[in-house]
Amino acid sequence: MELMKFFGRGFLGLVFLAVGILMVGCQSPETDKFPVIPDDNAPATQGTATNVDLTGTILHVNEAIVVSFSDSPTPIQPIEDTIKQDGSITLIYNQKFQAAGKTVGALQEEIRERYVPTYFKYLTASIKTGDRFFTVAGEVRMPNRQAYVTTMTVLRAIATAGGFTDFAAKTRVELTRAGGKKPIIVDCKKARTHPELDLEVYPGDIINVPKRWL
Repeated sequence: MELMKFFGRGFLGLVFLAVGILMVGCQSPETDKFPVIPDDNAPATQGTATNVDLTGTILHVNEAIVVSFSDSPTPIQPIEDTIKQDGSITLIYNQKFQAAGKTVGALQEEIRERYVPTYFKYLTASIKTGDRFFTVAGEVRMPNRQAYVTTMTVLRAIATAGGFTDFAAKTRVELTRAGGKKPIIVDCKKARTHPELDLEVYPGDIINVPKRWL
């Protein structure tokens, strides 16, 4: 009888041992608690910035651009130009194009239509813009130069710089266009209720908020 109890206890011990081994084997490793995100789901890196679609970007006066040509029978050197005060650029064969106010995509298509088939059987034009920034200075909480990435107005630009300080002359904000000499005065108090007074900001513009008179 004692012998049977001894073997019974031994058998139960083996059963518990086997169950324990199975539970350890089924346990997820520590890395399973925090699964690694696959590479194709990882956030984009800075290297993808070169692949940004610029076709919807609106071009402005004094903006530097590079126009490249491809698919032509003979190589054509890229042309670097700055959009002039009248909004134009001049390309090969002394052809003049109105660039300011147009999107990159629209201007690319217009260039192609001008040269094909009059000058070339095939031609593709590609436009790249330079670095696009605007500057907010003076009586704002965070004066700085910021990247121009979307449509911007004076009030919105000041908001991105942290807003006005307590000493800001809100009725005499100065907007100087890129390449311009005389600033445009913007009354930001009135612009809050009259959106037509909240002027659009272009790449290269400088917004200066002067100190109010005490």
